[in-house]
Amino acid sequence: MGIDEGASKRFRFRTRILSAAATPVDNVHSNVLRLKLQASLLQTVLQAVLGYLPYAIQAWFEQMFPEWTLPARLILKKQKKNWEEEFEAEKVAYAKVRPLQGIVVPRLFGELQYDNTTALLMSDIGGMCLAAPEGGMLELDEFRRLIRQALTELSRFRVLQDDVKLDNFHLTDGKVMVVDLEMTSSENQQTLTDEQLEFHISSAVKSLTKFYETNQYCFWEDRILSVSVE
Repeated sequence: MGIDEGASKRFRFRTRILSAAATPVDNVHSNVLRLKLQASLLQTVLQAVLGYLPYAIQAWFEQMFPEWTLPARLILKKQKKNWEEEFEAEKVAYAKVRPLQGIVVPRLFGELQYDNTTALLMSDIGGMCLAAPEGGMLELDEFRRLIRQALTELSRFRVLQDDVKLDNFHLTDGKVMVVDLEMTSSENQQTLTDEQLEFHISSAVKSLTKFYETNQYCFWEDRILSVSVE
């Protein structure tokens, strides 16, 4: 079911009923919504109390009850129709790269039901999509370095990004983050050698660089981007 821009929705996440304004992230990914969470009085009180407690207790509470320590801005990703396997694969991938959550990939808070559809609730990393004009300003050498860095971090946990598209990568705070793990290889990667992993990463970097360079040229032709001459 579609959703009007800015429509307010109420839905359950674990022990809490969330209220949030929901808007589509773009015109392409209709199953992905950006949420602006409306803070509850109980959440405000809990977070104020937690601020006086030792860090170890705060970390324990956040791990056990993430619904009460959510940030104000979130991403909700609904399962696509007939994409059950991809949805489950994404959950597996997020579990494998848990130490990278919030650093190389968004943080996954959990699973819920939204408009009678299973969905994942995750952090909004912000930044600029590398497929968009605002994300197309990098020098190619810098682009290669940042992409390789992100993919190499994933490979440390034997997770490989198989959906090699620019819109699966965001430039955030001077680094590249991966925002889509639906189409990743992880179950059969334990037996891959370091050389095989490096080949996969190099191939992905090469393909993405070509896409990025083509995009830059198209943006320049359409006068969306300009080239400065010193």
